[in-house]
Amino acid sequence: MRKGFMGIISLIMIFCLVLSGCGSAQAKDSGSEGTSEVTPAEEGTSEVDSDAQTTSEVGSDTQTTPEVDSDTQTTPEVEVVSAEQAEEGEEAMSAGTYTTQEIWVQNGDKRIYGVAYVPASEAGKKVPLVIFSHELGNDHTSGERYAERLAEAGYSAYVFDFCGGTVGGNKSDGSNNEMSILTEASDLEAVLASAKTWDFVDPDKIVLLGGSMGGLVTTVVGSTHQDEIAGMILMYPALSAKDDSGAEQYQSEDEVPEDVSLFGGWIHVGKNYITDLWKVDFNRLLSSYQGHMLLLHGDKDSTVPFSYSEEASKIIPDCEFYVIKDGGHEFFGQLFEDAMSYILPYLEGQLSGENISGTSENEEGEAVLQMTIGETPVEVKWEDNESVEALKQLCREEPLTIQMSMYGGFEQVGSIGQSLPRNDSQTTTQAGDIVLYSGDQIVVFYGSNSWAYTRLGHITDKTDQELAELLGNGDVTITIE
Repeated sequence: MRKGFMGIISLIMIFCLVLSGCGSAQAKDSGSEGTSEVTPAEEGTSEVDSDAQTTSEVGSDTQTTPEVDSDTQTTPEVEVVSAEQAEEGEEAMSAGTYTTQEIWVQNGDKRIYGVAYVPASEAGKKVPLVIFSHELGNDHTSGERYAERLAEAGYSAYVFDFCGGTVGGNKSDGSNNEMSILTEASDLEAVLASAKTWDFVDPDKIVLLGGSMGGLVTTVVGSTHQDEIAGMILMYPALSAKDDSGAEQYQSEDEVPEDVSLFGGWIHVGKNYITDLWKVDFNRLLSSYQGHMLLLHGDKDSTVPFSYSEEASKIIPDCEFYVIKDGGHEFFGQLFEDAMSYILPYLEGQLSGENISGTSENEEGEAVLQMTIGETPVEVKWEDNESVEALKQLCREEPLTIQMSMYGGFEQVGSIGQSLPRNDSQTTTQAGDIVLYSGDQIVVFYGSNSWAYTRLGHITDKTDQELAELLGNGDVTITIE
């Protein structure tokens, strides 16, 4: 009897333990559900959502596009984005404030979508404008980081979708099989014409900036509208477009298929993509540009090899060419920072009427070197390096006069009379370059050569032809003071 009673007690205790365990499990499960809202994975999702909200505030793709009747632009409500609203870790991108607004531009029967970034500190004023043209297959968002940084620096910027230029579609009208170099050039021309009428834009200070295919389009429009722009910046321009598309393999328009596959089928374009490429001579356009141009290209670009820009820099009359070390096709992170370190000084120089290298020597009252070739004074953008500093010291007491000699049909070379600090690197020069050779000789180029030099500067106010006439007709004397 006692054993039976104890057995019943044991069963009751076991049953209670089971019930208690189930309750604990349920509580545990309930606790997991409550905790899931703050797990690291969910925190990451929350940050993405926060980014989307911030993006919506600045008027990007996440906003609803308002219906408009005007052919040129809309006037939606705009939001101010400040450093306090920016995501942590992006201080450089959010150092100031700017406003954004969606602007539609009409081009024939097609509408072009874009977003303008305007520095809030310049509200009510007309400011310089940079128009960004995106790469093949991309859309306006590829220019957002440039637009943000430019707006924070006091420039307005406009990023837009080419009609039919985006893989997967975009907000502008048009399709991939309608798009070509000339249709995109027409889009950019329409944007340029419309931008001159915007109330925040100084129409005399508009600069074109383009990457890859957008760089080609910028070349076409910038070279044919030189009197309407204040500068042109090309980043990894797709000068390989004819090679990449196989445009030269076709002997006639009849041979070109209606559907052309590019980059292994990544994008399909129409026949006019090929036939319009035939109509454009990029070298002629580049060599015809008489303004001061900035050209940037990454040395690790596997889409458009660096050599295309290297060759282009030789035929552009006044080209400021920089290699982005370790840069691929498009610039992100530190490579973007490197690109901006050239873009901002270029804009400052172009829009102030002076070509400057980004140093503040004049403002700090330091010596500025002047150079004369024979009896002709020339404007030089000097490098900011130890060699130029030593040259300044050498010329501080009295002008330095150097008897030069023609050499090789592309340069004038002369002895300084003493050695300067040097930091030689393999360099492909272009007309107008001034370099230090062997530490004690100055070389001024009216052609091109590849050798190990230390860069000193570049003549900015002479075309290739003018330099050839100045330097290619016998020995000359140069004076630096």
